Amino acid sequence: MTTLVVEPLITTLEQTITLNLKQRYIIAAIRPYVYMHNNPAGTFTYKLKSGATELWQSSFTSVAIKTALNAANNYAHIKLNLISDYLKLSPGSYTVELSSSGYTYNDSSYMGWIKPHEDLFNDIDGTPDNDFSNPLGVQMLSENNIERVR
Repeated sequence: MTTLVVEPLITTLEQTITLNLKQRYIIAAIRPYVYMHNNPAGTFTYKLKSGATELWQSSFTSVAIKTALNAANNYAHIKLNLISDYLKLSPGSYTVELSSSGYTYNDSSYMGWIKPHEDLFNDIDGTPDNDFSNPLGVQMLSENNIERVR
């Protein structure tokens, strides 16, 4: 049996990532691994920041997740494709953030960010000592969609 480890969005979730690139990349898509529990109301915003400077953002709703899956189900986990407008990134540290508006967390209906046990796209620093220590799941794809960025 597989366990899905989810960090629920209560106010804001964020994580620092380091891009170990040998060159600048043009990012075509950013894919946070999100979990929708019982179709929560509100608008959810995913951001990429360098320090305090916001470089990019994209917003989505539960309806957008259901549309992406072509499903009527109110529960889902998905690597949600958020298309960037040719975002150019250099090597360095960045912060990814999930926030919301018009949303209130409760146990019966919420949005979350998945902490995958294995991430084939990204390396992590150190070894997590339990599932909740895993990093939040996110992928960044270059414009030709075949290269992992991190």
